[in-house]
Amino acid sequence: MSSGAETEREEEIERSRPRRPWVLIAACLALVLLSATLWKKWSDSRRESARLTRELDRVYKEAEDLRMQAALGQERIARLERELRALHAEREKQAKAAEDKKGARPAKAR
Repeated sequence: MSSGAETEREEEIERSRPRRPWVLIAACLALVLLSATLWKKWSDSRRESARLTRELDRVYKEAEDLRMQAALGQERIARLERELRALHAEREKQAKAAEDKKGARPAKAR
């Protein structure tokens, strides 16, 4: 009977020993995996955001440079148009003066 008593005692010890909470362990492991995945995605997104910010800054700088070139080009065009109008006016004035001289000579000759 001692063997039966020993077996009964072992079963009682087995029942009194706390069971491992496998569901809790599995949930903790899932939480660790989820946290690691989210951390990696967050760091990738942060890196991508920084890259896009740098690219956007570069694009804004290029756009500002192009606006400046366009403004300088417009100023140059306006200046050249003024010079061209002045040259045309001067040529017309010279042509009119030449016509007046030609028209005045025959009248003086009479």
